[in-house]
Formats: sequence, C-alpha cells, structure tokens
Amino acid sequence: MPRPQDAESAYTKATKSELARDFDSAFRSYIKAAELFLHLSRSASATDQARSQWKKSASKALDRAERIRQVSEKSRLSPSSASGQSEAATKLTPVGVDYFSPEQQSYVLKKGGNINGAVFPLWHEPVLLLSQIQPRLSSLQSKYEAIWRNEVENLLTEDRPIFPQDISQNIVTDCSVCASISSCIEHDQRFKSNLAKSVLHASTTIESQSGNTYDLRLLLNGGWRRVRIDGLLPYHAISGVPLCLTCKSSDPGQHKEPKTIISWPSILEKGYMALMGGYDFPGSNTAIDLHVLTGWIPEQVSIKSSNFESERTWTRILDGFINGKCMFTFGTGTRSGIQWKKRDLLSTHSYAVIDVREDENGRFVTILDSWAHSESIDVALRERPNLLEMPWLDALDIFEGIYLNWDPQIWSSNLDYHALWRARMDRKACFHQIRAKLERTGTDPEEIWVLLTRHIKDTKRPGEFIACKVQVEDDESGCSVVCDQRQISHKGTFTNSPHTLTKTKILPLNQSASVSILAICEDLTEDIGFDVTIYAPKHLKFTWEKDIPKFPFTKMLEDSLTSKNSGGNHTYPTFMINPQYHLRVTPYKRLEARTAKRTTLLVETSKDLPVQVMICWSQGERINEPAQKSIAATSGSYTHGLARLTTQLAPGDYSIIISTFEPYQTGPFSLTVNSFASFDVTPIPQEGAGMYRRTVKGIWDASSAAGAPSFNRYFQNPIYELNLAAQSQILIRLQLLRPSSSISLNVTVYPASVDNINSTKHVATSGPYDDPITGVVSPLTSLPKGRYWVVPSTYNPGIQTGFQLIVFSTLASIELVPKRL
Repeated sequence: MPRPQDAESAYTKATKSELARDFDSAFRSYIKAAELFLHLSRSASATDQARSQWKKSASKALDRAERIRQVSEKSRLSPSSASGQSEAATKLTPVGVDYFSPEQQSYVLKKGGNINGAVFPLWHEPVLLLSQIQPRLSSLQSKYEAIWRNEVENLLTEDRPIFPQDISQNIVTDCSVCASISSCIEHDQRFKSNLAKSVLHASTTIESQSGNTYDLRLLLNGGWRRVRIDGLLPYHAISGVPLCLTCKSSDPGQHKEPKTIISWPSILEKGYMALMGGYDFPGSNTAIDLHVLTGWIPEQVSIKSSNFESERTWTRILDGFINGKCMFTFGTGTRSGIQWKKRDLLSTHSYAVIDVREDENGRFVTILDSWAHSESIDVALRERPNLLEMPWLDALDIFEGIYLNWDPQIWSSNLDYHALWRARMDRKACFHQIRAKLERTGTDPEEIWVLLTRHIKDTKRPGEFIACKVQVEDDESGCSVVCDQRQISHKGTFTNSPHTLTKTKILPLNQSASVSILAICEDLTEDIGFDVTIYAPKHLKFTWEKDIPKFPFTKMLEDSLTSKNSGGNHTYPTFMINPQYHLRVTPYKRLEARTAKRTTLLVETSKDLPVQVMICWSQGERINEPAQKSIAATSGSYTHGLARLTTQLAPGDYSIIISTFEPYQTGPFSLTVNSFASFDVTPIPQEGAGMYRRTVKGIWDASSAAGAPSFNRYFQNPIYELNLAAQSQILIRLQLLRPSSSISLNVTVYPASVDNINSTKHVATSGPYDDPITGVVSPLTSLPKGRYWVVPSTYNPGIQTGFQLIVFSTLASIELVPKRL
C-alpha cells in the first residue's frame, strides 16, 4: 500500500517539472501521482473524508496531465505556433504500466472482488462494514415454499466426528460441491487436516437478528476472500425438512436412527452458494470447487482423450492419495442410461472417491454416490448415500473425466502474477505475455507447473475460452527448447474452464534459462482479470523479468487456410501446399553481417485449429518436404489456436511454413514476425501459380511396372503423349495415389520420335530417383511447339500401384493422353 506522502511527492515533482517546461517529465509524474492517489482512495481502513480528498487529488493530477497532452498535440500539429516551445519540450513519452508493481497487482485483486453484483473483500483487508449475503433460492426450493430457519446456536462448536458418507445432496444442483466437501472430510479422517471446517470462522461483528454470523475464507479471482453469511438454512415450509445439503452423523457401524444432524457442512454449502450467486447453481466440477475451498491445485484429465495414459494416471493418483497430497473425483458425461452392476448413475454428475487401493485382487476405487435417489424429500433424507467399490478399469469405462486437486505444499516455491486482459475490437483473442528468469542448482531434468486462472464476474454467464502457452528459452542460445520432438500433436489447449494447468519439462541444458508464458483469452467482450502461478521444485528458482526489451522490427500478415492450401502435417503428401513465406533477414549494420539476432514467430488462429509454424534454411523458395537438417526452428507439437517459436537468425533467406495437423482444416490466421534484425517477409506462391493445371491418373500393372533404365525395360513403363500447340513453359509433378516413402520415383520428358526413344535425349527430368512423400517434380522448362512423351517410372520394377501426373503449363489448353502402342 503506497503512503500518502508518496503521492504528494509525485505531484510536487510534476508541478516543478511543469514550471521548468519539462513537460515530458511532468506528464509522467502527474500520471504516477494520479495512480497513487486512486490506490489510496480504495483503502478500506481510511476515513471517508480521506478517501474523498484522495479522489479529488487524483482527478486534479489527471486534469493537469490531460492539459499537457493537449498542448503537446497542438504543438505537434502547429510547428509555427506562437508558444515557441521546442519539439523536445512538448514531445511526450508514452507512459508505460508497471504490471508488477504492488499497486497494479493489488488493483487487479480488488477488481476481482466484484462477483455477481456483490463485493467480496480480500481476507486480510480490514473490515468495517460488510453486508451479509443471503443466496437466492433455486426454483425448486421456491416451489417447496422454502423458509429460512436457524437450528444451531453456534455450529462451530459441533465436534461430533463425521464421515464422507454422512453427506447427502438433496434438491440443489451442486453435486460437485457435495463431492468436494466429502473429499475434504475423508482427507480429515485420514490426515487430521480439517480442510473443510477450517473455511468457517466466527464473524467478529455483532450477531445478526437471525442468529450467529459466519465468515468463510474462500479463494477466488486470485485472492482469499471474505464471504459473510448468517446461520439460517432453507427448510420445507410444511414438513420442516432441510432443502439443502444435509449431514447426518452416526458412529461407524451404526445403521439405525436416531442420527445427529450436523449443520456446519450445510453452512459451508450456503457460503459457497452465496459466492456463486445463489442456490440456482449452474454446476461446476470438483477441481474448480476444491480450489475455491482449499487452494489446492486443480487438474482435469479427460479419460476419453487419445493422450490419456491409464498406467501413469493410476500411479500418480495412488501415490498422491495414500500420501495425502491428492484428492480426486470422477465425472460422468452427457450420455444417459449409465449403469454399473444394475446401479443407476446420473449423467453430468460428480462422484467423490474416498478410497484408492491396489492388492493381489487388482486395482479398486471406492466411489461415493451422495445423491438421494428418491422423488420424495422425506424418503431421500432417510436414505444413506451409496458406496461403490469399483475396479479401476470399470471406472475408466463408465466415467469421462477425472478431477484432481494437488496439495501446493508438494512444491518448494511458487510465483504469482495478476493482470487484466483488455478487450479489443480489432482482435478476436487477447494476449498477455510475461517472462520468468530461471536459475537451477541441480543437473537432473525437472518439471514445473503453470496454472492460468480466469477471473469470474458472473457465474450465470458462459466462461470465455482460455489457453496458456509455455515455452522454455535457453539463455545461451536464445532459442526456444522443444522438449519432446517425437510428439506431433498436443490437443486440448483451449478450455472454457476457469483453470488450465500446463506442465513443462526443464531440461538440463544450461544453468539459466527463461520461461515465456503467453496467457490467451478468446471472444472477450470486456476487460477481465487473470492469475498466473508457477510451481517449482527446490532446485529451480524463478523471478519475474520486469524489463523485457521490445523488438524494434515487427510485421503482421493476415491470411487464410483454405481447402486449396491446407495440407496437414509433414506425414501427408499435401504438406507442400501449406502457406509458406519468404523471410529475408538483413544486417542492420555492416559489422553485423553474420550476427544472429533473436526472432519470434507467432501464428494465431481460431481455438479449434491445431497449428504449427516451422522455419527452414532456404533461398526463399517453396519447400516441398523439409529435411531434418534444413529445419532452423519449429514451434514443436501442434497446438490449438496458437503456435510460437523463438530462435536466433543470422542474415539470410528462410522459408516459413504454417500447417494444420490434418489436411483441409480451414480458417483465417495471422503471422506475426518480431526481430532485433531488420527483415522482410512475403508470401511464396504455390507451385504452378499463374499456370494452367491438368491432372491425369494411371497405374503400373504387371506389364507396365518396368522400373528404371538400368533394368532394360524402361520404355515399357506407361508413356503419355504431350501435345503443345505453341511454345510453353512446363512443370510436371509425379505422385503416388497411395503415398509411400519406400518407393523411389522419376518423371522424364522426351521429344516424340517415330524411332525408338533414346533415354539420354530427354528435355526435362525430375533428376535422380527419389522417394519424398510429396512426389517428384521436373524443373520449370520452356518447350517449343511440338509433341513430347512423358514417362513416369519407379526405380524398382514390379511395383504395381497407381499414380497421378500433374502438369502445369502456360498454355490454356494442352493435350496429355496415353501413347498409342
């Protein structure tokens, strides 16, 4: 929190600079003073008079800054103005925002306290007057004419032990909250953690008329927040049964009534509903809810994903669960009629897991079904939740999601950052980049976790899609590090969940590196806050890089992937048609002729498109199939919505290739190139651009699969007669209809002759036999009017397969037909 004298000092400095006609310094100082005064005016501990005075001072400082800006603008547009001020005196330096300053970080956290139209202050802030929140009743509660009643004088004194199966979900659609509370209770039974009940605190204010007042400490929008509620709970107006989560305590082994009603879990549910806008809860998942309740790190695992690893997931869960470092639940999908051993399971429902074990009989999980399976409220209250002891493999067949929460104490350190995405009309996605400096003391590979959390303003509104791109950049080489070169595709980058967890390996390449984090939000209509947290093991130390040099040279190109230029990844023969660009890097000074400069490439597209960007050494020509040694840098595996690479490029020519994972995936995209070297980037035309195209298909069969000339049957291969009515430029590509990297090809053009063809008298050829998956191509050749014979061949004879010849010509009409025998 800034001091009042800091703000006064900044304002005094501004006025002195203005009197000295140093308008640039005055402008920046007035802006700084305004920021400090505004920050002070938001202090909860200050008096109303002080806050009002600070707001006036902030307005005064902003007014002076605006006057200076107007004078500067007028002077710039009227060089001969009577003021006679020099250009240096009136030119203003743009005021930068120190996103890492305590004032800016605190501003984001305070702004995040506005949720569903109510204000939830940070827990550590002094509280003078804080209204109690009474959550709205759901439509079903209103149907049963719910009334508010207080049954317990001070529920914090309830010390009777309870178990996960004592929790019952009734008519509120908050299965994830009930499962979360059950998971916390199970953890308390095993490890005496008191995770759930420790959320509740007695309010220090005077008791409300309705009974005791309680403060809940809940983590949301980057900070622990205070939610104040009373002790009233909703009950049925006639039968008197509770219309909310219930907890019926009983000793282990006791199955008969009476059972003691424990109220604090119900109050915990009420506080959570107050934060989330009411009992008409739109639904969530336990990874989100447990993060709010406990601060444990959320992770979502899709069982049906192609990247799901059953063995590795089981090992992680078993180790984490038995050591008290992990809580987890299962979630069903949208399909109906889910059953296990004739037991009905609900769709889109959360189920707590209260035991995990592996023995000689196999792997098992104990699943708690807290839902009361009855339309009668009275009967539902008498039912005890079901426990299902399910084999691990059965669980993987039935459920679609695993929701994990990890104890943050397993990490030696963490680094937090809070900021705002600013909505922009000219861009669909909003980006915010930060960098952290890494220092390591060990030599083994390590893993870090980066958690991106989107702030919630209105729980009834669908959440924006977010993604987090994390890249490790080697400080010595200045290049991004691709940790797993074998992985082609990495799916699931974008999510409309408020959390996305990215795990990144830190390889033992150098003792120092930087981690670049790109926080992305799509379809943003208003400014919204977010948090980034880095979790690191003991051998890694992170600090934020606050002063990142800006690239002096930048250029953005906008383009589209269409059915004609979306060729897929390098395993497809159509890879060659992907959008490509000629990048020419030029030295800024003569002495820098061979000095490599840091360069980044960023491709942005829709969240549904998996993309990759690659840069190859070349002469600026189109690359058909990049060899490994020709690749200068790559963004790594395909990721949805965005691809980014960082490398060092010496002056010269390069080819940039942008591709989607599968062919014919279409959509607009932009390519942004940033560099510390001057450069130019232009599109590379498609093969045969501006020429006419003709395609014929053929086959090598038992009689025509004759092979190369060295097998002495070469001219028994299929021969096509090419008739040119006038001089033309010709380019011919030969491709297999079923691509294979084990079949070497050649296409050669000969002048037509009544005599036998001489294999040494060709006019164009694709060169030595080669086996690229994209096929082989003859160079652009100018041919006079006449007849020619085109011979496609494989190197080895006897290969029976189909092929196609693609002929590009500057003539609008050419004739290409099989040669008559």
